[in-house]
Amino acid sequence: MKKYFLLLILMPFLFASCVDENESLQTSCNYTDFKYYNGSEDYLGELSGNYVLLACDTTYTDDEIQNFISTLSDFDQDYNYTIYAQPSYKYKEIPLKLNSSKSCEEITTIISAIQERSLVSYVHYTIQSDNCQNLIWEPIGNRCVNSYSSLFYVKVMDETDLTALKRVIAETNTELVKQNEFMEKWFTLRATKHSKGDALKMANHFFETGLFESSEPDITKYPVE
Repeated sequence: MKKYFLLLILMPFLFASCVDENESLQTSCNYTDFKYYNGSEDYLGELSGNYVLLACDTTYTDDEIQNFISTLSDFDQDYNYTIYAQPSYKYKEIPLKLNSSKSCEEITTIISAIQERSLVSYVHYTIQSDNCQNLIWEPIGNRCVNSYSSLFYVKVMDETDLTALKRVIAETNTELVKQNEFMEKWFTLRATKHSKGDALKMANHFFETGLFESSEPDITKYPVE
């Protein structure tokens, strides 16, 4: 009888311990839904639960990338994806469809796992969009998602003093790509999977330091259907 009462007393604590352990194992949502524009938060849109943006270095062939994607069980293997390559960009980008709609926590877990693979340069969240037109209002597909590249753009206070820029680059493990030839206060930076966050998070972080006039991610649009 004493053992029975002792068990009743201990059960709530044992249950609470199990709950805490399960919660600690669950990956939290890491999606950022805003950027800064004119000093204020600018809402980017709702997370897409059906697509992510995968990127690989241009040194990999399309065949190598396709073979790699075929091993990923979280993705729809019947989906007819496109490998996008731009002449001046370091990475090939591929919007991929998940095998079912996922929660933000599930997508965060998938991104974290895939980015461990050496062939993968980054995996980014995608954002729902009702607009499927290019910059000159031409339709580019039946359905599009927005995402962001590895680049972001920082406007310094004084282009002759880059002390703050170099310091924050070192702190965040981001990379300086180039200075704008015509707007000398603007610099292009790159976030990698080894940085303190992806390019969207880093763009926001640089602005939040208060050391720079502006910081913008490179928002992109992709047709997925």
